[in-house]
Amino acid sequence: MMRKLILKTFVFIVLVVLADFLFGNAIAYMVNHITAGGQGRDNYICREMKDDVLVFGSSRAVHHYETQVISDSLAMSAYNCGVEGCGIILAYARLSMAEERYQPKVIIYDVVTGYDLLKSDNKNQLKWLRNWYDRKGVAEIFQDVDPSEKYKMMSYTYRYNSSFVKSAFVFFTGQAMETNVRGFVPVEGVMNPKKKRVLIGKKEVEEDSVKIKYMKKFVQLAKGSKLIFVKSPIWYEEDSLKMEEVRPFKEWCERKGIPFHDFTNHPKYMHHEEYFKDAKHMNAVGAREFTKDLMTIIKKDLE
Repeated sequence: MMRKLILKTFVFIVLVVLADFLFGNAIAYMVNHITAGGQGRDNYICREMKDDVLVFGSSRAVHHYETQVISDSLAMSAYNCGVEGCGIILAYARLSMAEERYQPKVIIYDVVTGYDLLKSDNKNQLKWLRNWYDRKGVAEIFQDVDPSEKYKMMSYTYRYNSSFVKSAFVFFTGQAMETNVRGFVPVEGVMNPKKKRVLIGKKEVEEDSVKIKYMKKFVQLAKGSKLIFVKSPIWYEEDSLKMEEVRPFKEWCERKGIPFHDFTNHPKYMHHEEYFKDAKHMNAVGAREFTKDLMTIIKKDLE
């Protein structure tokens, strides 16, 4: 009786492992052959990208930097590598994979303190890395952010389960759920006019040691490129405490000789709703105007 139970248990485990392997690899095939939408962007960035100018950062990077304007202004090819809700940890991984193939000429990084410098949950930044877990250096990132993930990554299905439905839809229909132009995702619409507001900072802020580690690694990796940090405009006015959050990093950049262009509280954009979809994200009109203004400055950085 005991032998039968052990045998049945063994057979069950083997079947589960086999099913996980087969199903996981079937999803992997779909994901790896998608060329449209967010997954298509990810595949291009991690496998093929060889553009001269790269933009990194979170949703503000995705929506604020129009790649066609960058290309026209600098006479270089450009691609937007930003990802919603992610920051320096994912950016480092993507730049590391890109630099296995080539060295970009210019790297523009849109800084958001919550994603790039200060204490917050970093696990969301792993979502876009699970299917690249076997690439050089990626396992180390998982270990730094969430050591328990290494056990979950033993499952092939787990690596793709968060994107299965979306990936299957795009793979079988060829229709992406988002459109992008060289990685840039424009958004339409104008935010509702509101009473002027001030974004209030906290008296106590805590740096995130993991983010700081990967920011330093990112800067080191970008040594062969012209690296430029930017804080793009927001509709809100920031108070002095909020602006203080990024000051130590700006001073560090100054010591390193890295340009940092801060559009916080810029009078051209602050409280001008015609440039914004919401209080923290520019619409297509604002993105084009801001990118033009930034390129005028960056041309001087490149002289």
